[in-house]
Amino acid sequence: MPWIISFIVSWVLLLAVVDKASLKMNIFGGILALTLATIVDWGGQKLDLYVFKDVIIPWFSCSAFYIFGPIFTMGTLFSQSIPEKKGWQILNILAFSILYLAMEYLIILSGVAQYIHWHILASLIVDLTVLSSLTWFTLAFLRKHDISC
Repeated sequence: MPWIISFIVSWVLLLAVVDKASLKMNIFGGILALTLATIVDWGGQKLDLYVFKDVIIPWFSCSAFYIFGPIFTMGTLFSQSIPEKKGWQILNILAFSILYLAMEYLIILSGVAQYIHWHILASLIVDLTVLSSLTWFTLAFLRKHDISC
């Protein structure tokens, strides 16, 4: 049930705050986030670092509700929210990392995910790296080339 709740909340949030004018461009941020999360979480489970339980609809050993809910929507909204100035970009990356970490912590507390050989600080490092990469991708490719056409 936590997977479904996080899916619904994520999509409600996306629909409430998405900039429809730039959605065609920012959706690629969601697709990249979805792709990176699928690779990281599939690998993390294969390496016995953590495990997802009660996935309902599996997606590479993850819950499809998780990948296409919080991950996809957060990636889309993150791409939308990237500011132009470097200092603000750093704060944006930190804010989204903390928000994602809070969601992950709630998922762990709910019991549908469990750390085996992992720690939440390792997740913070992964989140910072992924969101920094997504910032670069958005600025270097999406906005620079305006692929929304």
